[in-house]
Amino acid sequence: MAASSTDGVGERCYKGAEVMRRVITAASLASIAMGCESEAPHDSEPPGVLEYDDSFARIYRLDRRIDIIGVKGDRERHECGILSERAHAELGDTLSALEPGEDYGRDPSPGGCAPGASIHIEGFVHSPFACDFECCRPELARAALVYFLIGMHFEGFDPLEFDGEPYIAIEPDTPCP
Repeated sequence: MAASSTDGVGERCYKGAEVMRRVITAASLASIAMGCESEAPHDSEPPGVLEYDDSFARIYRLDRRIDIIGVKGDRERHECGILSERAHAELGDTLSALEPGEDYGRDPSPGGCAPGASIHIEGFVHSPFACDFECCRPELARAALVYFLIGMHFEGFDPLEFDGEPYIAIEPDTPCP
């Protein structure tokens, strides 16, 4: 199913693929270069449920709290934050609009897209769904964008602009409960 031109999300996702590939490459390089995060191994899984994972990180969510376990080489780092109202609302709206029995996996459109990430939705028959910012079914495109921007925040990048304004995914300077 193709995204309608009225919502613009799918169109922006596909048009921005080259820019995002560059940003992802830069984020990967930055994560290798950054050394100030906590590198102590965590003893247990973070609170909440796993909602997104790729080769660089696992994102867990409990309401507005986000915990991210980032991978750097053979070491892990744990960070957390609080979702912005915008990100929380968009994730909630996107995920609540989905049908639990539907398979929202790989975008069936031509192009040989191979997602490098998975979105996990608790209680869904076909979960996890192969989906990342560049390669995702339109129904999950906004959620993939939010998870991507969460990762960008924890890598120290400035917010990207979406829908005419900087997209703040994680509240600045808000400690985890």
